[in-house]
Amino acid sequence: MKKLIVLLIAALLPVVAADADTGSSSPPLTQKEQRRTLRGYKGFVELGMGATFHNYGIVAEQKGNPRFTTAYGIEMMTSHGFQFNNRLYLGVGVGINECTETNIMVPMFADLRINILNKRISPILYFRGGYAVGEYYGGYAGLGVGFRIGLKRDTKNAIYISTEFTGLIDAENSILTPILHNKPIGERETLSCKRWLFKIGYEF
Repeated sequence: MKKLIVLLIAALLPVVAADADTGSSSPPLTQKEQRRTLRGYKGFVELGMGATFHNYGIVAEQKGNPRFTTAYGIEMMTSHGFQFNNRLYLGVGVGINECTETNIMVPMFADLRINILNKRISPILYFRGGYAVGEYYGGYAGLGVGFRIGLKRDTKNAIYISTEFTGLIDAENSILTPILHNKPIGERETLSCKRWLFKIGYEF
């Protein structure tokens, strides 16, 4: 008899536990809460690789083309800021990239990111603007599109893949410089570094 009672108790324990879990579960989220489950501090780290197109003096001349050359390089970025809701993020970031074979640039930027859908898997769009320092320095901007995939165990964390176009205009050789020095239009040359990148990142 005692064995039978023990067996019944053992059989009923999972049912009781399930009932307890059901009774203690949180109430359904309101629509407003469903749109703000990601709200709060947010950070990103990413690694990119792609092609560079630039016309930086001696580097281009060594390639046999004084006005244009291509190269390949990597880029590492991190951004930290605030996620206002499940779609809108605003933060600041810093990175390291190879714009030429001999020059490492450090861009510092404001980062605006939008999740198109309020879902675990969503297209993303982001814009970055700021300033880069290095051997060549000047205004920096980037525009990227991709996909965010939230982790099932914690949807606040995610991985994402994207493609991005970035550009840097050398401050000392920008369009404004020859204008200020009254140079003819034909002598106005803007030194620039444009990059097309493929990126993979982690959001936390």
